[in-house]
Amino acid sequence: MSDERTRDRLRADTAERILRAAFERLREHPEAPFSHEIVAEQAGVSARTVYRHFPTQAELVRGVWQQLRDRTGTTWPRTLEAIVPELRALFAQFERNGALTKAMLAAAPRANYAEAGSAEGRAAFREALAPLLAGRPPAAQRQLVAQCLAIYSAPFWQLLRERGQLCAGAAADAAVAAMQAVLAAARSSLPSMSTPTR
Repeated sequence: MSDERTRDRLRADTAERILRAAFERLREHPEAPFSHEIVAEQAGVSARTVYRHFPTQAELVRGVWQQLRDRTGTTWPRTLEAIVPELRALFAQFERNGALTKAMLAAAPRANYAEAGSAEGRAAFREALAPLLAGRPPAAQRQLVAQCLAIYSAPFWQLLRERGQLCAGAAADAAVAAMQAVLAAARSSLPSMSTPTR
């Protein structure tokens, strides 16, 4: 039994070492090529070992996305009241890790991370927006969740910073204003509870 535990611990340590190396590679050289072989060299392991732990580049990039989220303390809001403050904190994290965030956005299509991350985000926003979703038709619920999810994202940050040409503070303020507008519109269009007539 202890041999099995030792092997499991070694496997986990190796996977962590590979992810650390991949994370550092993207952080230090965001524009440089990124492959299993390059990560293997940086991690001091064989490319075969990297492939054994992360058979596809998509799995490797998803692992690095998770490392980024873990290192930056990035979370999804779980209550309506938490959405705006956590959005501001999220944009601050994007600023502190700007080059890496942009590198991860560039790598995201290869990882299909948008699908996995969005599923988690949709669930979190359904929970946080519960008071505003109640009584709405399913299509309206999905639309509200999608609007919030789009604003609470690295692509929205990048859009505001690069296309919008906004400085860090102005980008965060614009995201907060957009989120507040979406939430205010949702509040004002809450389905009214019908009251019995006499």
